[in-house]
Amino acid sequence: MIILNEILFLLFAFFTVFLSIKVSYYVDYLSKHSRISGAMLAGVFLAGVTSLPEFVTCCSAIFFDNYSLAVGDILGSNIFNIFMICVFDLFYIKKNMFTNMNKSHNLIFMLLLINYLVLYLFVEKFSLYLIPTLCILFTYGYYLFKASFVAEKTVKINDSSSNNVVLKLVITGIFMVFSSIILTIIVNNLAELHPHFSSSFLGAIFLGVTTSLPEVITCYALINLENYDLALDDIIGSNFFNLLILAIADLILKGSSVFVFVDVGVLVLLILGFIFTFISFIDANKYFKRGYGFLSFIIVVVYLGYWIINFLG
Repeated sequence: MIILNEILFLLFAFFTVFLSIKVSYYVDYLSKHSRISGAMLAGVFLAGVTSLPEFVTCCSAIFFDNYSLAVGDILGSNIFNIFMICVFDLFYIKKNMFTNMNKSHNLIFMLLLINYLVLYLFVEKFSLYLIPTLCILFTYGYYLFKASFVAEKTVKINDSSSNNVVLKLVITGIFMVFSSIILTIIVNNLAELHPHFSSSFLGAIFLGVTTSLPEVITCYALINLENYDLALDDIIGSNFFNLLILAIADLILKGSSVFVFVDVGVLVLLILGFIFTFISFIDANKYFKRGYGFLSFIIVVVYLGYWIINFLG
């Protein structure tokens, strides 16, 4: 049974990788040849499409009353996303990826940090009602409002070409969502075969990493296209959308909260999420000019240390 699940996992993983690469090419094309802003394309549309597997997984875990698994999936996916962009930064260190980025990402970085801080302060305190959820909803709404007014000077293409690319993007995105959902179901089966790990750790590793596959592959393809800003927009936009998934899940529950029964592992993920996001913000703004790649190296080491500690513990 385990071997069958592993074979299916590899098949759908390769299929998801292929679809993610196609999506990244379409988004890159639109960002360079249309008047649609990169913030809307990658930070909203692309982030939403690639984060739908997390939404399905989160809702499934809540249905089975495993809140720590649901929250662990989302937060684990977020720290894995930043870990991977740091891996790419080190792998392509000669490109100095972060030095070629603009400051258009600052808003979403700040909003992410605010949400992580609020989640850490108010998680497990249901007497304070929906403070974390309302904070996420308000800040995401504000981000959509600001992103919709971002104007970029790009070359306008004819309507027929634009419509064809958009249609291909939508169709490919739909296939990628279904492939990712099936991939998530397979990983759920694998997770059930390893009950000796905590729910939050299983969510962060088995589900968080797997459901982040579309974001990671899309980011990798955009970096190869040297569209670094769009690559970062995809990652941090997906992280913000993932928090929105938690807020929606919290609203779905009646008489309870998704944050009530979380375990200690969730608090660790919140701290790591805040630290990783803060370090990425510093790196993207070139505040740490000497020793390029050092901050990315720190994130990679800390994340791998998190894996080792949980596996050995």
